[in-house]
Amino acid sequence: KKSAYPFTVDFQNGVKQTRNLTTITSSDGFSYTFQPSSIYVGSNVTTIGSYAFSFAPLTSIIIPDSVTSIGGYAFVGTNLTSVTIPDSVTSIGGRAFKSCAGLTSITLPNNVGFTSIVDGTLEGCSNLSSVIIPESVTSIGNNAFYGCTSLTSITIPNSVASIATGAFSNCSSLTSVTLPNNVGFTSIEANVFAQCTDLTSITIPSSVTNIGNAAFEDTGLTSITIPDSVASIGSNAFAYCTGLTSVTLPTNVNFTSIGSYAFYRCAMTSITIPDSVVSIGGGAFKQCSSLTSINIPNSVELLGSYAFQSCSSLTSVTIGNSVTSIGNQAFQGCNSLTSIIIPDSVTSIGVFAFQNCTDLASVNLPTNVDFTTIDTSTFRNTGLTSITIPDNVTSIGNGAFYGYTGLTSITIGNSVTSIEYRAFYQCISLTSIIIPDSLASFGTNA
Repeated sequence: KKSAYPFTVDFQNGVKQTRNLTTITSSDGFSYTFQPSSIYVGSNVTTIGSYAFSFAPLTSIIIPDSVTSIGGYAFVGTNLTSVTIPDSVTSIGGRAFKSCAGLTSITLPNNVGFTSIVDGTLEGCSNLSSVIIPESVTSIGNNAFYGCTSLTSITIPNSVASIATGAFSNCSSLTSVTLPNNVGFTSIEANVFAQCTDLTSITIPSSVTNIGNAAFEDTGLTSITIPDSVASIGSNAFAYCTGLTSVTLPTNVNFTSIGSYAFYRCAMTSITIPDSVVSIGGGAFKQCSSLTSINIPNSVELLGSYAFQSCSSLTSVTIGNSVTSIGNQAFQGCNSLTSIIIPDSVTSIGVFAFQNCTDLASVNLPTNVDFTTIDTSTFRNTGLTSITIPDNVTSIGNGAFYGYTGLTSITIGNSVTSIEYRAFYQCISLTSIIIPDSLASFGTNA
């Protein structure tokens, strides 16, 4: 039964107001300023404007099917526990229901004109346990469901072509996700499922070509197969997935780089890097403490800084013969690594690259004429007992072999002109060293 008035408000102070409105706006005084306790929206109302009921202590509202538009922040911070949005509504503004912490259920409009769940629509609705996304929806905006910590499952219909940054981030109870099977759905954007700590598995559709930065950071994933369609994996894409034991990378000629910190602190024991990969980003496998072996294919040219830093179980490394640069601290702290052959293609090894590889007993250095410098602390505190510096090297940097307590002999090539500060400091077992005539500079405590 319709009210005699199109819009009726009961305020907490006992005053009742009626207004003949078709559009409700924040200036109508129905938000936190006047604290309405109950609302009847009459059938003449077509628009609920931005901030119309923001922070009002409403627990329920019936929206009539005359309404076609709900503005941004319209119900932000209210005490609503459930809401049904009629099929007449074609647009819901940004953050319309943000921080409705008591909201447990919402029915979205089933209307061909309702195509977008925009930025932050249900952000911070921490008690929302389920939601059905209508098949009319084609896009989900930034942080649309961010922090819906009670949401356990979500099916994203095949109509959806884009899911924006952080859309489901911090949905910590989310255990089931169905992504759209839509050729237009090509990218899992940054942070979309970050901090979904209960999410243990997901199937990435073959339409996806890009996995954005931190897309699955700090999730509960235990295994992941990345389809061959994927050409790009962004920085931190799977970082902090500490239960991730199995990863299958795409075999795709366009998949040429693994992003920085992409698998930081993951738990796999091995991984196959496809021979399309040209660069492994900084920290890509840093602190993957269960990783025991790695084969870097001949396609790879660049190993970024910290790429395998602190992979404490790593015993075997094969470096392909196209690698030209090994970044700073690339293998620092790989204290189970016993030997390494550095191919002749390498022209630079960064500072601290093999520092604290305490079991490293054998190193073959490159004999490439462009490899001229053993940099600062490159092999500091390793387990080497002997080392031969090839003739192409001209400089041995500060602390390059500092702390080799088991080093007994060293042969320095005929081109070395400078040995820097503390290059062989505390090599207390050193009994034999051959210094070439080329040496012109000898640093303090070398």
